[in-house]
Amino acid sequence: MTLWKLLALEAFDVIIVGGGPAGLQCARVLSGSQLRILLLEKDVSFGDKLCAGGLTLKDMKILPLPDHLIQQKILKFALHSRRRTAETQTAFPFVFTVDRRELGAYQRSLLNDTDVVVRTRSQVTEIGDHKLKLKTGEEYRFRYLVGADGYASVVRRHLGLKISHRLMGMQYTFSVDQKHPELEMFLDARKFHTWYAWIFPHGSKIAVGCCWDPARVNSQKVKFNFQEWLKEKGMDPGQSRLDSRPIACDYQGYHFGDVFLVGEAAGLASGFTGEGIYQALVSGQEVAKIIMDPEYKPEVMSEVLKYNRTLDRMMAVFRRAGPLRGAFQEFLLFLMTRNWIRNKINTLFS
Repeated sequence: MTLWKLLALEAFDVIIVGGGPAGLQCARVLSGSQLRILLLEKDVSFGDKLCAGGLTLKDMKILPLPDHLIQQKILKFALHSRRRTAETQTAFPFVFTVDRRELGAYQRSLLNDTDVVVRTRSQVTEIGDHKLKLKTGEEYRFRYLVGADGYASVVRRHLGLKISHRLMGMQYTFSVDQKHPELEMFLDARKFHTWYAWIFPHGSKIAVGCCWDPARVNSQKVKFNFQEWLKEKGMDPGQSRLDSRPIACDYQGYHFGDVFLVGEAAGLASGFTGEGIYQALVSGQEVAKIIMDPEYKPEVMSEVLKYNRTLDRMMAVFRRAGPLRGAFQEFLLFLMTRNWIRNKINTLFS
């Protein structure tokens, strides 16, 4: 491309690729600046992806949601092992369940009265030196590029970063006769190895799923075990679709000169729990602040990385336990019956 043609391209200070929680939060923060912002989303809508849909108090501090978006406010939590259950109840909600599509639509609406340019059906196919090209043939120039395009990030590939660690998650979402009262997680080393199954209540529906590391556990075996576990729990998803997707959790950095990665594109999801919304919101916010002020110190981002490392250490303990993994899980449940450790864990997650 000649210099004349390059200069003729429409130019933006920041182009954000991807309209998930991270990309939309990044655009929202940048909308308060004088920078010219373009957000590109390859789909027609925002937030349509597999997710248990739980937001914690940490998420709500960053992105307070109107009450009508919250499907259920959860005060009760139960952690189960094969032999025992540890339950806790708080005086105020600590998890808020939402529909991811409604969350995406809400985040998108926050950009309506701003100068941020948002374009859907805009899939990026090529990235060059401060320019990119869409599948439609359109090309744009940029000063800064933010990759917020999830697991199969084209921006990540442009940087030459390969995915070295991932989880797989699968989930049914189906209607129930009455509201499920609590968030539940199930540890069972025989069925789910180091990882777990979950029940997230969503008012008239529940999301029931599990996650695992396909590099360490046979995926077909986990799928079989999950179906057996559903039968044992007396849960019948009926004609509900079983959704499955990979989760990138191999963080290798987020700042690469004029290019940034946020959310799952940066591999910021937890390799233990699969949690990713909090990491996405924080990384989108912090990268926006760095772009607006290169001297900004991203202390909240440092806290996220510390949080992920804590979860990684917890996972490593269970992973290295080998045949004693089940015994470690039982010991954890025993500790969870003690108020001091239960309060510490509640603080960590909320």
